[in-house]
Amino acid sequence: MSTAAQIAANRENAQLSSGPKTDEGKAISSRNNTRHGLTARGLIVLPGQEPAFHELEANLRDCLLPKGPLQEIFFTRILECSWNLHRCRLAEAQLYANSDNQEVDPLNDDQNAAKYARIQKYARQSENSLTKCLRELGKLQSEIQYRHEAHPLTDEELDDLDKFNQTPHSLSDACNFQKVMDSYFHQEKVKANINRQNLKANTAAAVAQIHAMGKAPDFQLEPDQPESSTRAVGQAA
Repeated sequence: MSTAAQIAANRENAQLSSGPKTDEGKAISSRNNTRHGLTARGLIVLPGQEPAFHELEANLRDCLLPKGPLQEIFFTRILECSWNLHRCRLAEAQLYANSDNQEVDPLNDDQNAAKYARIQKYARQSENSLTKCLRELGKLQSEIQYRHEAHPLTDEELDDLDKFNQTPHSLSDACNFQKVMDSYFHQEKVKANINRQNLKANTAAAVAQIHAMGKAPDFQLEPDQPESSTRAVGQAA
């Protein structure tokens, strides 16, 4: 954090700056207002478009509910692609408004075909990136939801770091815990099937042994002794 003396010095230095003096510097400075906020960094937000950009960002945030820095990265890219799609629509409308013959449908406008094709190219790139980022953001959020359902955190786990580290919530956000658990249960199912097959084979062997014993001429099952007789024999012993 800056000290009071540093803040005062910065203010004094700021008074010495009178802005850019060259034409190139003034041109760069004039484009500063095309960038608006952290989420708009690198985006072209022309003067007067700020309210539309803010509305788009707010609506997307309310809809997608990003949480954490990793989800924010995908959200920022989704916002960029969505805004660029909006710009493509505006560019198409402006191109049509500036055409020499507005009675010609833009789909049949040979004069501006190359410009329309370029706009559509940018739109397709934004759509592809938008779809991919939405899919990846959905995976992250589904993973977090799965962890909460698979292992709801207790107050003790929240307060004790060692116990928290034993829960799936301590894993990286990029770790697909659901996939790991599905693989584990699949392996356990395979083991259970093998055990059932072994049990079936052992049972068949035992039944065959019983049949073999029953066919022996000198084989005879001993009759069950009454419980009272067994106790009496034990006492007599």
